[in-house]
Amino acid sequence: MDDDSSSSSQSCERNETVRSRWNPKPEQIVILESIFNSGMVNPRKDETVRIRKMLEQFGAVGDANVFYWFQNRRSRSRRRQRQIQASLSAVSNSNEEQSARSSDGGFITVFINGVAAQVPRGPLDMKAMFGPEDLVLYHSSGVPLPVNEYGFVVQSLQHGESYFLVSSHQPQVAGGRVSNKNMN
Repeated sequence: MDDDSSSSSQSCERNETVRSRWNPKPEQIVILESIFNSGMVNPRKDETVRIRKMLEQFGAVGDANVFYWFQNRRSRSRRRQRQIQASLSAVSNSNEEQSARSSDGGFITVFINGVAAQVPRGPLDMKAMFGPEDLVLYHSSGVPLPVNEYGFVVQSLQHGESYFLVSSHQPQVAGGRVSNKNMN
């Protein structure tokens, strides 16, 4: 019986020292995402402290939380970039095979996130091309390409032009103000 009471008291003592996981508030995420998207993807120690102080007005946060958030976000970003490039390579390879078989040459070459891709002329089916995720295709001028209710890009892509494929859930930074209309 002594063993049970001593193990339960040790269990209580352990629970008191366990820290709870940091769960950033939406305002903190918007700030962190806007900093990351502005190009600061690996802040130095003094920048981490400055960011933490900014975030503290919305809730408790430590320097380590900020450091690990950026580390995890870089990892997610690299993984996402690899997925997009793999998707584009698969589409490009598939389109090259189809183009070689077809005599009408119904494909054009565009650059998506810096990768050359063969895409069909005419309306582009975003879901068939890039999967079920909510993605937005931007022309290199910064203008998003409109998509109809069926998931097709309304305008045809232009041969040789550059486009950028991004998640529609990323906060948009416009005029120095963060707009997070797509995040729930």
